[in-house]
Amino acid sequence: MPGIIYDATKIKVCQAFYEICDYAELNRVWSDELWKDIILCPQIYEELVYYIEHHTFLNKVKVCGYSMCDSYVWQISHYNLISDIGKNSNTCNKEKMAMQAFRAFIDFMADPEKGRKRFENGQGMDRL
Repeated sequence: MPGIIYDATKIKVCQAFYEICDYAELNRVWSDELWKDIILCPQIYEELVYYIEHHTFLNKVKVCGYSMCDSYVWQISHYNLISDIGKNSNTCNKEKMAMQAFRAFIDFMADPEKGRKRFENGQGMDRL
């Protein structure tokens, strides 16, 4: 049909997103919920596109001074604590950590005070 312009960008981003989720062995229902939340937030969608293209975070969006990179580092630290290894090993699935960082950051945006406390209070270790 002449005169129709078709932009398949979102379809390509969606495919790349699900490829990452599959590689990360994330549950499809969890992935679907994350995708829904990502497309509802243009700023996070932009972060995802940048992540897919560059395999790092744009860090354009800030909430209470924290960025996607902070969320990713928190996820890695949490993994290290749970695994009781103290360092980032080759068994850590970085793609899974990145997708969990997107989920955590979207939740942070929805409730900044709760998210700020989560970052500032650390990993939930005992305190004196």
